[in-house]
This record gives sequence, structure tokens and C-alpha cells, in this order.
Amino acid sequence: MFARLRNKLRYLVRGERIDSDVAKELEFHREMLAEDERRRGHSAAAAALNARRRMGNTTLMTESAREAWIVSWLDALGRDVRYALRSFRRYPGFTAVALVTLALGIGANTAIFQLVDTVMLRTLPVEQPYELTALRRTLSYWQYQQIRDRNQVFTGTAGMRTMTAATLESDGRSLGPATTELVSGNYFGVLGVTPVIGRAITVEDDKAVGSGPVAVISYGLWQRAFGGSPTVLGRTIRVNDGAISGGTSGFEPEPTLPPVQPLLTIIGVAPQAFFGASVGTIVDVWVPMTMQPILTPGRAWITRRSAYWVNVIGRLRPGMSVAQAGTQLTPLWRQIRLEEIGPASSEEDRRNVLKSQLEVESAAKGFAGLRREFSQPLLILMTVVTLVLLIACLNLSNLLLARATARRQEISMRLSLGASRARLVRQLLTESLLLAGLGGLLGLGVAVLGERVLVRMVSADAQNLRLPLTPDSRILFFTTAVSLASGVVFGLLPALRGTRRDLQHTLKESSRGSTAARGRTSQALVALQIGVSLVLIVACGLFVQTLINLKREPVGYDRQHLLVVRMDPVGAGYRKDAISRAVLDLQRGFAALPNVASVTFSENGLFSGTESGTSLEVEGFKPATEDDSNARFDQAGPGYFSGVGIPLVLGRDFTDRDAIGALRVTIINETMARFYFPNQNPIGKRFRSNVPGAPWLDIVGVARDAQDHDLREKPVRRFYVSYLQPIDGITTVNFEIRAAGDPAPLVAAVREQTRQFDPKLQILSVRTAQDLIDRDIVTERLVAKLSTVFGVLALLLAAIGLYGVMSYAVARRTSEIGVRMALGATRGAVASMILREIVLLVAMGSVVGAAGALGLGRFVDSLMFGLAPRDPRTLGGAILVLLAVALLAGYLPARRAARIDPITALRSE
Repeated sequence: MFARLRNKLRYLVRGERIDSDVAKELEFHREMLAEDERRRGHSAAAAALNARRRMGNTTLMTESAREAWIVSWLDALGRDVRYALRSFRRYPGFTAVALVTLALGIGANTAIFQLVDTVMLRTLPVEQPYELTALRRTLSYWQYQQIRDRNQVFTGTAGMRTMTAATLESDGRSLGPATTELVSGNYFGVLGVTPVIGRAITVEDDKAVGSGPVAVISYGLWQRAFGGSPTVLGRTIRVNDGAISGGTSGFEPEPTLPPVQPLLTIIGVAPQAFFGASVGTIVDVWVPMTMQPILTPGRAWITRRSAYWVNVIGRLRPGMSVAQAGTQLTPLWRQIRLEEIGPASSEEDRRNVLKSQLEVESAAKGFAGLRREFSQPLLILMTVVTLVLLIACLNLSNLLLARATARRQEISMRLSLGASRARLVRQLLTESLLLAGLGGLLGLGVAVLGERVLVRMVSADAQNLRLPLTPDSRILFFTTAVSLASGVVFGLLPALRGTRRDLQHTLKESSRGSTAARGRTSQALVALQIGVSLVLIVACGLFVQTLINLKREPVGYDRQHLLVVRMDPVGAGYRKDAISRAVLDLQRGFAALPNVASVTFSENGLFSGTESGTSLEVEGFKPATEDDSNARFDQAGPGYFSGVGIPLVLGRDFTDRDAIGALRVTIINETMARFYFPNQNPIGKRFRSNVPGAPWLDIVGVARDAQDHDLREKPVRRFYVSYLQPIDGITTVNFEIRAAGDPAPLVAAVREQTRQFDPKLQILSVRTAQDLIDRDIVTERLVAKLSTVFGVLALLLAAIGLYGVMSYAVARRTSEIGVRMALGATRGAVASMILREIVLLVAMGSVVGAAGALGLGRFVDSLMFGLAPRDPRTLGGAILVLLAVALLAGYLPARRAARIDPITALRSE
């Protein structure tokens, strides 16, 4: 390339002959100049026509002139593209590095944006989604009916609840696990969703318990299990082993059910784009809500007013806003609650009800539980990948600056032949945009791989979370926009700087002086790149340290070697006292297994996601607020505290004698003891639930505070009652089995022991306590993992950029280094000079990065745990990591500089 350009210049200046290839290239430049002249001519003709039109000589521009202008413009674009492609082929190394860099940056942005779009931005594919509003609390079925029938806010009000851990069966064939949603009869009508075939569930299907054994299936299940056949209508499916999270653990006698088999007739198929109304859930089957007692036998929540399990969504009346809906629904909610507690309630309870609020929020994007949890982490990750793309663009700007310097003779020659600076800038920007477009195409492939990794990470960390990550036109538009913006960002500065020279200036410049300004620009870009990289590394350090702190957070017991087995005795047909007898028998069976140190059990278990709470009446205590009466509780078996490993500060543990007929006893935690009985011995004190007819509980022990539901949460007031003396009906059980060694081999033995005891008894989950704790910090794990990946990518890009700049600097200063060595400079001194420049670049970048990292602290404050967001140790460690990477990247250029032969260097000058 340089030889051909020198030949061109010699031909222009001295009239020397040039070879045929250079002659062809020069002819190409002349053709481009001629094309510029033609375009200027067309533009002038068009301007003349417009002027005549304004003067009244003609009424409008001729069609032929417009066509000529368009053809000329397309021809010019085609020439620029062909020239750019020929340039890419000529420099395959540069092209490969640029495309890989862009593909990584754009692919990462596309993958994270698709996650952001699915969770935060995409509206439900329903009719007029912005008219939908959701209540921010779950209701009992009776409360839902009252809101539905008595409100003046909604044109329609629907209820729903998702069942998990269900499996499907059709004609004796297993269809695998499936998410089933219980919905009210007006669900599809309120949302405005019409099945692609068949019909939707209607109010007639949802009139009474068991009256509508029908189902609407998803488009995906239709294709996957039934091959998309229209004969699916009328076929039956069976839902097995389903469970509903939340609600209540209480047991009540089942209502008298009609003789209906739990077979559901398929009556319709939902549209392909509709996955349900909850973000993070892909529903496979919709069933009338009145089928709940049949699908989950033993848990007749639909008839129990104390079971809060229904999510409510409504469509606003015309002209009604979300804020107005909340204001108008609150008085109705208070009236419903007063009717619910009845006239026999205390004056204090009535005052508390009159203070309650019914909060509502927009449901245009579905229920916002998952969105509230992941919004800030996703915005942080989007910022992180944007910074990664910025680093990639800075890297490419440096590469293009180097190319522009290498092409200065070509650019000067074209300027001397009459090309305008704007024409050359357009040519260079075309190259950059074409490069960005090709990088964007590769980025889509990277994004597809990234989405698969994200899905695996989310599925592994977040239980029951399913996201429909499918590329669509929105994702394509985003990738295109990011690619074009990247092309402008990394291509504009090199294009402007590369076209500032003219021929005379180029011929007079020395090789050192001609690139001094470019060297300073490159150093500034690298310093900025280091600064952005520092922000990412600091963020990565903060998130990783937060995760480490959470993993090390004391929970109040030994989490190692502890296995938690969750079972569903009610689903197997056990009721009331039969549950306790079966649980005690299973406890003895598990205790006899090899490698088992101890076995105990409880209702809610450790980090299981279920929780119980109640309002209390404590002897001798007057509550100042409604919250002062609230406490959480669990129902635990004999030896629970010694089995789990929670120390008792005072009193005793539960025993087999704490059963029905004996004195009702309870054990409280330290937080509850300090709140209700400050500076007193609580042993022997009493309290009871505010539920009418609740028995008094005598305190027989005080346990050390322990974390069993949320690592981030401070210890709350909690009490425990004997599993054999339940204050709320028992329907589930969690066995806490402490192994003498590794608990993993116990899993198969526990399953076999359960199968031998009762094949119908379903094990819902078997997990170690550490695994359950890890699932509790799923957000922190995802952010730490992804920020680490992007932080390493940022370091790699920064190292590549620094290596490129220093390599170019060494090549540019070859003669200077030769003179220094000829005057006595040692190789060590030359290497030290190069490394000092690297340290200076890192110092300059660290100043910029430190300022950005301090600003980052406010943004991520709520995600931190156990450290300040402006932690000086994290910032200092990030600077040291960057310095180490920079010195490693600069080692080869420094070594190359130290090996320069002074004689050869002076001859090249």
C-alpha cells in the first residue's frame, strides 16, 4: 500500500512512471472525482429548476431530474461501498479485529436489551393494554367477588392465580411439566384475548365449584404436544401434582363436590403471542378458578375467607386514571374489610381497617412483581453493556486513527485531485458504517448465544421463572440503531482528523511530526477507555463483594450438611391428625437411614418461600400502632431447634409431649422477647392470636435470632408453636435432615424411604440449605455473574487498545529511540520510558474513572450489602488490576523498543 502511494506521489510531483495497478487505482480516484462533478451538476440543475419554479417559469421539478439525482446518489453509494469492501479485503487483520470487537459489544447490548424489553418495556399483547390496572395485594376469593360486583371503577374485573409444579397428561401420555393458571370466567373477556381456534373460558364455566372442567391451552403447548392439529378441541387433559404458592397453610373441610373427574376438556387455543398476564411466567393451560378445590384437593381456598391467593386485574372505565382508581377503590375496600371482621371486632381493629389503603398500579405490562424485583439490576446491566460498547468504539477509533495516518498520502492525493473534504469524510464514514453493519449482523449471532446463556442462568438461579426471549422486529430495530450509532461514534473523529491534511503539508512533514497530534489523540482515547473500564471493574468488584458478603452472612445455624425435604401430605389424602402421625412415622424412618445425624420438621421450612403471620394479643402489652401487634410464626416438630442448630437462650425445645391435650406452648426469638418483654424474663408469659377463639400460648423458650427467609432482612418478631399443637391447620411439611457428612447421597435414600412409606406421598423438592439460600439471592448472583463477564470483556478490550497504541508509538518513535540508544541509553532505560508512558495513561484514565465510579455509587446503593458503594478498597483494587493489565499489554511494545538496532533505526530515518 505504502509503495503504491509513494509511486502515485512521484508520478504527480516528478512525472515518474507507475505500474499498471497503481494506474488503475488512480483512474478509480479520477472516476470518483468525475462522479462528484456529475453529482454537483445534477444538484445545480435541480437548484435551477427549483429557482425557475419559484419564479413561475415552471410548476414542478421534472420526474427525470429526480430520477437522475436518485440514480446518481445510489451510484455514489455503490462506489463507496465497493471501495470499502476492497479496503477490508486488503487489511484482513484489521477487519477481523474490528468485527469481533463490534460483535461482542453489540451482541452483549442486544442480549441484555431483549431481557430488559421482556421484563420492563413490552406491553401485554391484549386489547388496549394501557386500560388495565392491577391491585398490589392478593385477596381472598370472597374479597375478589365483592370488588368485582361492587366497584364503579372497572368495566370488568378478573381474578387469577398460577399453579406450579404441575404435570400434564393426555390419553395416558405424559406431556411433561406445565404451568397452569386458575382464572375467573371473564378473564379472557377483560383482557380482550380471542383464541385462535375454539372459544375462551366464560362466566358459565366458572359458576360453581367443579362446574366447568374445561381448559384453554397455549399456542406453544398446542404445537408441542398436539402437533397444531385442529382436532385438539374436545380432547381431555389431566393436571397432576399442582400446587399454589402463597395463600394460607390452613386446612378446612372440603366442600361437597359434584361427581366430576379431574379431566379437563380442551375448548380453545390462546394466540401465539399471549403467555399470560404475569411477567416471568409462561402459562401452558388456563382453567376456571372454581376448579381450584378439585385440582388442589385438601386446600379449599375458594371457600375460605382467610386464604389470600387471588390476583386481581381490571379494565378502567373511559376517562378513569390509575390514581383515580386507587382513590375510589379504597373506601369500598374499607367497607368490605369492616363487613369481613364483623360487628364483634374491637374498636382498635376497626380503626386499623379505616386506615388501610388499596393500592393499584398499571397492568399494561402485566403484573409487576418480577419487574419491581429486577428493574434496577437490569438497568445497571444495560448501563454496563453500554459502557462495554463505548470501550469497543474507542478501541476502533484508535484503530481507524492509525489507518487514517497510514492513508494520509492517499487522502492528500485525492484532495490534490480536487476531491472535497466532505466527500472524503463521507467515504470514510461509509467504511465505518459498513463495518458497524457487518459487526451488527455478527452481533445478532452473539446475542442469540447470549440469550441462551441468560436463559440457562435465570433458569438455574430463579425457580419457576420462565421468560419468552424471542427475537422480533423491536430487537432488530434496536440492533440496527446501535450498529449505526456505533459506526458514527467510532468513525467520525478519525474521518475528520484524517482529512485535515493537504498534499503540500504531507510532503513537508517528517514521519515523527506528522503523527504527533494523532499520538496525543490516541493517548486521550486510551485514557478515556481506561477510565470507562475502571468504572466497570469497580461495579464488578462491588457486586461480587456484595455476593460474597451475603454468602458469608451468619444465619444463626450451621447451614452445611443440612438437607430440606418438602412434602405434600394433603395431596396424598392425609387430613388433620393423620398428617401428624404420618410425619412422625416418616421422621423415625429418616432417622434410621445411614449418615443421618438428626431429623426434625416444620411447616414453612428454611428459605422455602412460604411464610405465616398473625396479629397478636400479648398480656401486659399495649400496641401503639397496628404493626406492633404483628408477628410471624412457624409450626415446628419435636427437637426442631437442636436439629436445625438454632441455640436456645432460655427454656427448652419442643418434645413429643407437646401435643393436643397438653398445655399449649410456644418458643419466641430474641427480637420478639426484647420487643414485648424488655428487661424481663419471658418464660411463663402468655399471648394469643387475635383470631376469635384462639388459645393462649405459654412461652417455654427463647431462641437465638436466625435467618430462615431473607438474608437481607433484619431479624423480625417470630414465634414457634408445636407442629403437634397447630394454631393453623397443617397441609405441608418440611423435613430438616442433618447429615453426618455430604448430604447428596441421602437424596436417593430419602426418596426410596418415602416411596416405601406411601407411593402417593409427593416430594415437592429436595435441596440443601445452602442451595435454598443461594436461590434467595438470585438477583445478586445474576448481577455479579454478568458484571464479572462484562468486566473481563472490558479489561480485554482495554488491553487490546493499549497494546495497539503503544505498538504504534514504538513504531512512530523508532528513529528517536535509535538516537537515544546511539547516545548511550540502555535497553532497560528505553523499556522503562515506554512503561512510564503506560503508567501515565493509567493515571490519567484513573482520574476520569474514579469520578465515574463515585457517581456509580448512588445508582447501586440499594443493591449493596455489607459495604459502602464508595468503598475505597474496591476502587484501589480496581486501579491495581487495571495497572497490572496495562503493564502486561505494554510489555511486548516495551520489549520491542528495547531491542531496536540504532543503526537500522537511523538508516530508516
